[in-house]
Amino acid sequence: MPSIDRTNETSKLLKTGTQYRRRDVQPHKGYGARHTFTILSFIGYFHLYALRFNLSVAIVAMANYTDTKSYQNYTETGVCPGPALNSSKTTTNQAVEFDWDERTQGLILSSFFYGYVATQIPGGYLATKFGGKRIFGYCVLITAILTLVTPVVARVGTWALIIIRIIEGLAEGMTFPAISEMQGKWTPEMERTTLPMIASSGAAFGNVIVLPVAGYLCDTDFLGGWPSVFYIFGGSAIIWFLFWHCLIFETPSDHTRISAVERLYIESTASVKRATACPTPWKAILTSTAMWAIIVTNFMQAWGSYITYTTLPTYMNKIQKFDITKDGLLMALPMLMFVFTNVLGSLLADFLRRKRYLSTVTVRKLFNTLGLVPAALCLPFISMAGCEHVYIVALIVVGNGMLGFLGAWVTINLFDIGYNYSGILMGLANFSSNLPGVMSPYFVGLLTNNNETMSRWQTIFYVSMGAYIIGTIVFLLFAKGKEESWNVQPEETTERYITIQQSAVTDNNSPRIKYADTYGF
Repeated sequence: MPSIDRTNETSKLLKTGTQYRRRDVQPHKGYGARHTFTILSFIGYFHLYALRFNLSVAIVAMANYTDTKSYQNYTETGVCPGPALNSSKTTTNQAVEFDWDERTQGLILSSFFYGYVATQIPGGYLATKFGGKRIFGYCVLITAILTLVTPVVARVGTWALIIIRIIEGLAEGMTFPAISEMQGKWTPEMERTTLPMIASSGAAFGNVIVLPVAGYLCDTDFLGGWPSVFYIFGGSAIIWFLFWHCLIFETPSDHTRISAVERLYIESTASVKRATACPTPWKAILTSTAMWAIIVTNFMQAWGSYITYTTLPTYMNKIQKFDITKDGLLMALPMLMFVFTNVLGSLLADFLRRKRYLSTVTVRKLFNTLGLVPAALCLPFISMAGCEHVYIVALIVVGNGMLGFLGAWVTINLFDIGYNYSGILMGLANFSSNLPGVMSPYFVGLLTNNNETMSRWQTIFYVSMGAYIIGTIVFLLFAKGKEESWNVQPEETTERYITIQQSAVTDNNSPRIKYADTYGF
């Protein structure tokens, strides 16, 4: 039987715009354009979180709020002894330059999220209309430039810093819907957990790097100490943008160097919807219980996460009396475990689905529970551990590290139920998950203002534990793992896909492709 050049044949068919039933398309093996997209997305996520949370560590070195008290012991004050705390001595925070109390610091830390939540849904719409590559790339670039000028702006005044952080939030708010819109087009079904989660683990990796590095830089005289945090990460993000702009394409069909085989493999199951294909089914989306399960769970999970990312450095500094360098190193430990569980959970989730050991919805619920329940159980014991630093570090590492398993559901479940509208859905989900970014730092600031004690922080941890438990229950009850009816495009129901039979059939010694009957997905 003569052999067939399937690559050449596939290339010809792709040029005609022919689409195929997904189960008949063989996977593309080896390195491809989708992997370049994943790597640069990983680095993009890294910078998103580095630019967002560098202030969480730097503010400990920036703020010079003096709280004069006469401390006798831990039982009386609810504060651990440390280098800055000696018996019967008046204590003064050793940080310099800005006289911000806890309430002001909470307002500064939360200001980013005022802008961030405002552009989540518009970001999904703009990514659908103008392309995720442009929105994602230019928004990171804008945030990077604003980060570079943050030290100058902070010295202008507190409100100037708050305004620039709000603008940064407005820019970053459009990035997650934009990258989700692209992932819907670039991710084959059976890699729908692995590739996006490898990319999004860059966010946790950003915290792994930025927290200890920022702590170290704040403790040196390099480029003025704390300002160097903003100069280094802002400059690095600008360099990333150059690579993103030159190497990444909006869709596989736009890519000038992708192989025909890889393009067919991606487009057989990924979203190929264009912005003008059909209107967004807003009513169906907003009345979908599966979508609301994601929205509510996102909010509850994010409440505890933002307590960790934005305020735990303050807790370790003010209550546990860790110095700024140790503070950053401590915060990196749970992020390292987060990266590990994020990648492990993604690989395991796709393995369980691919081998059909568990259904998609069971996998999503399983990993959501694995992430939230340990985190909930660890939180109240942090304050109960008193000043036992070893136990506290272990609890933080285990609790927050296990949240990495959420990577096997949080973004991916959007693709399960509505990949054709992934940008819009991500905007809704990310809107809900970042409301706690506005609320939680200010909540902590109000609760601890002029009263930084262990008992106040215990209340904060209990509230976060309750949020995790509610998120677990809601997702178990209402989550789904199948495509929702509103995701099906009109052309998918009226124009069925032609199936290519992969084996060649001989007819008078002449190879030909045998076309089967038409089928839908």
